[in-house]
Amino acid sequence: MLATVAGITYRSTGGLEESAEWVSQRHDFLDQLSSFELHLTEVDSAARGYLLASNGQYLTAYQQARNALVHDMSAIKDSVVIGQYEHPETRDLEMGYVHQLLPLLSRKTAILKKAIASRQERGLDEAAAMLSDGQDENVTKSLRDILGSLRSEEEKRLLTRSNLAAAIGQSSIRVVLMATFLSAVILALATLNIRRDIAVRRHAEEALAEEHNLLRTVMDAMPEQVFVTNREGRFIIDNISHRNFLGVKLARDVEGRTPADFFPPSLADEMIKAYRVIMETGQPVLNHEDLVIRGDGEVVWIATTKVPLNDVEGRCVGLVGVSSDISIRKEAEERLRLAAEQLRHSNLELQEFASVASHDLQEPLRKIQAFGDRLRTKCAPALGENGRDYLERIQDAARRMQILLHDLLTLSRVTSKAQPFGPVNLHKVAEDVVSDLEVRIEQTGARIEIGFLPTIDADAGQMRQLLQNLISNALKFHAAAVKPEVIVSARLLDNADSLPGAMPGDQICHVIVQDNGIGFDERYLDRIFQVFQRLHSRSEYEGTGIGLAVCRKIADRHGGLISAKSAEGDGATFIVTLPVKQRISDANEEAW
Repeated sequence: MLATVAGITYRSTGGLEESAEWVSQRHDFLDQLSSFELHLTEVDSAARGYLLASNGQYLTAYQQARNALVHDMSAIKDSVVIGQYEHPETRDLEMGYVHQLLPLLSRKTAILKKAIASRQERGLDEAAAMLSDGQDENVTKSLRDILGSLRSEEEKRLLTRSNLAAAIGQSSIRVVLMATFLSAVILALATLNIRRDIAVRRHAEEALAEEHNLLRTVMDAMPEQVFVTNREGRFIIDNISHRNFLGVKLARDVEGRTPADFFPPSLADEMIKAYRVIMETGQPVLNHEDLVIRGDGEVVWIATTKVPLNDVEGRCVGLVGVSSDISIRKEAEERLRLAAEQLRHSNLELQEFASVASHDLQEPLRKIQAFGDRLRTKCAPALGENGRDYLERIQDAARRMQILLHDLLTLSRVTSKAQPFGPVNLHKVAEDVVSDLEVRIEQTGARIEIGFLPTIDADAGQMRQLLQNLISNALKFHAAAVKPEVIVSARLLDNADSLPGAMPGDQICHVIVQDNGIGFDERYLDRIFQVFQRLHSRSEYEGTGIGLAVCRKIADRHGGLISAKSAEGDGATFIVTLPVKQRISDANEEAW
């Protein structure tokens, strides 16, 4: 009987679904007719507006409405062709209306087109005369009459189908009533059967006892401390690890007792209060770390998870706790914290040393340059040709040393002079960099193209340094007979898997600097981002080999990456991957 009812219900449901789909299709067809009427009105309004005002906006609106009319006509025809019809005669009738619409639409379009052309060539009076003979109104009336006939036919079909759906609904109600009656009968029989078979209950009790024994076995095998209390905070069951922690041996030494029987009064009161809060609010406490005193008097760190214990009706009847001794982990964390603190102090000392050394070493260099200039000015004739050559080499070496110290100072300031992260418009930064390099760009005849660059969380000064180094390199490393071309752009991606520490859903930004320069062999990709590493001699290209190392350090500080793609003689593309929103904490910033 249930299978029969299910079959009838399935059939009724299928009929309702089919009817709903059919009604949706016919409503779509009525919407297409309404759209056709709307666009027909828009065509008339736009055409007459243009004839009166000769405004190009009306002509544009007329052309758009005319195109929409053609689209609506095609949609109406397709709906009639592929629509579902109970009788072929109905389809033939509506198709006849559609065939009448097509020539009328073409005729109306031709009339309006001719009037618009007359307005453009002969003026308002001639165009108005063409529309005043009534042809356009007759065509429009015929179109609306046909649309009304189509709408009337569709509304009749919808009414017929609505009556059919109502009949199906009444049938479904009868089926539901029948199913309810059968279910009541089956439940009554089941209740009688349960009352007769008391053995089933005994079997369930035995199974429950086995499950209790299995639960205790599993709990005793766990290294964590597991315990269960009632609403009064008294222990109901626990495992061996918990009893060892409390300093007792047998389960009966724990059952029915409270934390006050095992811990100092102040600690026991706090534990019982925490139990009550969890049971009253229903909110669990996960991995709460605290110092406690073991049964043997030893002070240890434990991490405890406590969750409310609910019965089958959802009422809180107690609490379940799981604790782990994390003293070893806490000791390791403390050692790691001390090591990190020592490393932070060491990094600060190294940064201070680099900054002080860079400043102090520049003073003797300035003296070498100053006295070298005086020597060349006052004693040049007495030095002779070799002496002047030696002097020039000394001053050239001093200049290179000064540039090198300046670049080292820049490298150290990536972390020592860093600014907090905030919203940075990379497009504005790139424009400022190009403005700063205006002289170099004019000297090389370069072309700089700045594409899409978003706003991200970053250090504005370091983003400026990053783009300036990359664009300067692109202007520097180019063939003598080729004018540099540099394209700066960016892409936003939702996949943050390529960044360490990124979370699912984080957005990343690829900043791309592409040039047509001399390029390099990708075998040296790791080498170019190291300090003092050069792929060309100083006689070919100036520089200290620190610029790209600064770029990598800036990318690292922002939690990003930098890489490059290139081939000798085929230009280079540098890609800087940065997070759009920063997740670097204040502690990490301090470590930097």
